[in-house]
Amino acid sequence: MNTNISCNVCGETAYRVLACLRSEDGDEYQAVKCTRCGLIYTNPMPRLTSDELSKLYGAEYTESQRDLEDSEQQKRMLHEATARQMEMVEALVNKGRALNVGAVGSASKVLQDRGWQLDVVEVSRYAAETAQRQWGLNVTIGRIEDVDFPPGYFDFIKLGHVIEHLIDPALVLRRLNTFLKDNGLILIDTDNALGVRTIIETTVRGMLGERLSEYLVKKLTGKNLHKRYGRLSPPVHLYLFSHHTLTLLLEKTGFRVIKLLEPAHGDSTWFPITAGDGTSLVERLFHGVDHVGAMFGAGEVLVAFARKAK
Repeated sequence: MNTNISCNVCGETAYRVLACLRSEDGDEYQAVKCTRCGLIYTNPMPRLTSDELSKLYGAEYTESQRDLEDSEQQKRMLHEATARQMEMVEALVNKGRALNVGAVGSASKVLQDRGWQLDVVEVSRYAAETAQRQWGLNVTIGRIEDVDFPPGYFDFIKLGHVIEHLIDPALVLRRLNTFLKDNGLILIDTDNALGVRTIIETTVRGMLGERLSEYLVKKLTGKNLHKRYGRLSPPVHLYLFSHHTLTLLLEKTGFRVIKLLEPAHGDSTWFPITAGDGTSLVERLFHGVDHVGAMFGAGEVLVAFARKAK
C-alpha cells in the first residue's frame, strides 16, 4: 500500500487512518484523514483506465441509478429539482453554453429544455449511448480528464455528485477552469463529511470499534461496514469533502466560492429522494436526524456555487 499519497487539497502526506475497507472485488483500501486540512479520502487511490472506469460505471451501476426514475412521479421530482437549481444558476449567469459532467439520469436534459446549449461528458459508454438514444443529448464519451474544449468555451459547468468519484479532483477542476469564460460559474454538489448524521455515525463507529460496529450495523440495517466509511466507498466514492476542504480545493484551482449550502438528503431541490417504507427504523431515524442537521446548516449534502476567479 502506498503510504506516501498526498492530500489532493493541501498536498500534505501525513494522515490518520480512520478505517480499513474492502471493495466487492476484494481490493483493500483505507479511509484516511489529512492531518492538515481534514480531507477524508481513499488510500491507495485506485488507478483505473478509461475502459475499467467504463466497466465500473456500466449497465449495473447505471441502471441502479436510473431506478431513481422508475416512476413518472420520481422523474418529475428530479426534473423539477434540476429546474429549481437552474433558476438559482440563471440568477448568477446569463444563459449560454453549459457543460454537464455525467449522463446517468435524464434530469440534465432540463438544461437543454431551458434554452442552454448543452454538452455532456460521460465516462460510461453504456450511460452515454443511452443518453444519446433516449434523450437526444450531445454526449462525449470519455474521462473528463481527457476530454478537451476550447478555452473560455462555457458559461456554466455542472458537476452533480461527480467530484467524489474523481481520482484527481484538483486536476479536473483546473481543466474545467480553463474551459470557463471569465467570471463563468461552476456548480458542485457532493456528500458532506460534516453532516450531523455522518458525524454521529463515524463517532459511534470510533467508540464501539470496527468489529462491534460492523455487527450492529449489519444486524440493524443490513449494510456492510467493510465497504464504506460514511459515504466513502472505494473504488466508487473516493473523497468526502467538508465546507472547509471543498472551499480550499476550489480556491486552489482558480475559483471563488460565492455560495455554499448544506441541505439534507430528501431536500426537494438538492436530493429529492425521501426515505421509503422499506427502509429500517434506524435508517428512518437517521433520515430525521439529517433533516434536523440541515436546519442548522449541517445536512448530508454539500453544494457550492463558484465563479472563475479573475
